[in-house]
Amino acid sequence: MTSDGPRLRLGIVAIVAVSLFAALFARLWYLQVLEAPELALAAEANQQREIIEPAPRGRILDVNGIVVVDNRTTLEVTLDRRVFSDLDEDERDDLLARLTVELATVDEPPTVESLATRLASDRFSPYTPVPVAEDVPEDVAVYLTEHQDDFYGAVRVDQRAVRTYPMGTLAAHVLGYVGALNEEEYAARADDPLLYQLGDEIGKGGVEGAYEPYLRGQPGRRVIEVDRRGNTISTLSYQPPVAGNDVYLTIDATLQAIAETALREELEVARGRRVAAGNEPNVAQAGSTVVTDPNTGAVVAMASFPTFNAETFTDGIDDVEWAALTAEGSFNPLINRAIEGQYAPGSTFKPFTAYGALTVGALDPETIVNDEGSYTLGGCSGRCTFRNAGSTRYGAVDLRRSLTVSSDVYYYTIGARLWNERTTFGESPIQDAASAFGFGATTGIEIPELDGRIPTPAIRAQQAEENPEVYGRWQTGDNLNTAIGQGEVAVTPLQLANAYATIANGGQLLEPRVVDRVQRAGTEPDAGPEAIVLDAESVVRAQVALPPEIREPIVDGLAGSTVDGPLGEGTSASTFSSFPVTFPVAGKTGTAEVNDKADTALFAAFAPVGAPRYAAVAILEESGFGGRAAAPVVARILAPIADPALLPTLQPGGVLSEPLAEAADSGDVTD
Repeated sequence: MTSDGPRLRLGIVAIVAVSLFAALFARLWYLQVLEAPELALAAEANQQREIIEPAPRGRILDVNGIVVVDNRTTLEVTLDRRVFSDLDEDERDDLLARLTVELATVDEPPTVESLATRLASDRFSPYTPVPVAEDVPEDVAVYLTEHQDDFYGAVRVDQRAVRTYPMGTLAAHVLGYVGALNEEEYAARADDPLLYQLGDEIGKGGVEGAYEPYLRGQPGRRVIEVDRRGNTISTLSYQPPVAGNDVYLTIDATLQAIAETALREELEVARGRRVAAGNEPNVAQAGSTVVTDPNTGAVVAMASFPTFNAETFTDGIDDVEWAALTAEGSFNPLINRAIEGQYAPGSTFKPFTAYGALTVGALDPETIVNDEGSYTLGGCSGRCTFRNAGSTRYGAVDLRRSLTVSSDVYYYTIGARLWNERTTFGESPIQDAASAFGFGATTGIEIPELDGRIPTPAIRAQQAEENPEVYGRWQTGDNLNTAIGQGEVAVTPLQLANAYATIANGGQLLEPRVVDRVQRAGTEPDAGPEAIVLDAESVVRAQVALPPEIREPIVDGLAGSTVDGPLGEGTSASTFSSFPVTFPVAGKTGTAEVNDKADTALFAAFAPVGAPRYAAVAILEESGFGGRAAAPVVARILAPIADPALLPTLQPGGVLSEPLAEAADSGDVTD
């Protein structure tokens, strides 16, 4: 028994050894015979690298072919994270130290720490090189290219197109900006044929964002063979990038510069006036103005203040710059107030109240209302008396004169009658009219916008049912406030301009647009149909019934607002007193009350009255009376159109060649 034990153990060991060798030989046979082709392919793939080359973005030009967004070429240094990650710690430290020495002469030289942070950032795709410096001097670029072994094959120098803005900050809100593609944006484009990767440049906001598929272009693909250090041995295949298309705006760059200058300067005037009157210095800090073609819907100028510099975002905005743009007291320069600002329209809303009353038969244009300066609701408690601005008495007022002098009492009377006789006229003729002219809904413009708000008795009833402690049922006073564009009414400047354009053109509610066409890259503005990729057309969203018996008294009243009548009472007459008689302007001032803030100044207009070519709106926050603060903005925009001798020349950087002619003294108006 004892002699068999060792032999048994040796036998077991032998069996185990044979089994292990058998498994090893089987694995070797599998790898060499069965899996050899797959391993060969993998080895070949390990020696190849695909490089995606960004395509230059398309340019953006104004309606006349003036370039407002272009590209410039920069020499960019990148680090390949895949090669970098294969290095040992000493090699990594050596690479970063060497690179910082060579890049010490660039505008913003990196440090070892900043390079390490950038390489660790999830802003960039793990499969694409990480940019670490741009605008690198040519001698540095040549050295880095010729000494790749000194940097372990991880450093590349490439040419890259970078966004540039020949007209400075002109039309920044319309244009938008470009920035790095983030993870959320990448996920939405993972299968996009335009080959997006994390960290790619992408349009954000404005036309850059809305027309991204046209502007981006088709990235190129380069497949190269590399050695184990990542050095290029040869190019195996190459598909060059295709530049993005050029986008032509409806914006007239010269008129845009005039609008921005007028808005900025009139805000300064209003601020000085308000501060002198004892207001805080933070009044009159923001506003917007919009000019459209009422016959096509084309937006020819769209300005929002304060503005921003899109170039700040080109290479990635840092925390300090972002904080400055979003800090309390910055007045939100990234917001395009022309389409994202929502304001009580005040008296600029009166034509639509009149339209609603006329269409249901509650008003005759010749009906006289005796305006004693105030209107008192019968049988009410709380606020029962509603007054004109300054409690001014206008006496006998018909529809035309109600718009010319801006009689609140006239519209209080209409609002009360419509509500008190709702069994005859319906609950919401004012709201129905507002809806017909596009209020309370987006306009359809290509860039992001808000839809405003039109309160209705039905909405209020639902609110009261859901939250009775906050909301009550619709009352006569609510109708009075709505009739003069106050209460819960809120509109965007573009909505207001589009509504006035609808009056101007006889009833076509058009879809505003900021893009005229898209053309193939590099083609001339007059290249012809074969160069056009997309031709934007006018879109009629609805037809508003505007028979002469309704339109004419409204237009007459608006036209009277800008001239001295028999009583010299147009609320913006002094502002337009220098305009030629061949260019009459129909307009309406507005002064809207805002809780805990100074009044909003508004002015809406179209011109020339007989054959309108322009509709314009200006809204200045916390700036006082519309006739004093907002009307001069529109007057300064329209003046060089009315008299081409006043038209300045646009210079590079968006600067006008000479000071704009100032609008006439706005006088002491009350609306």
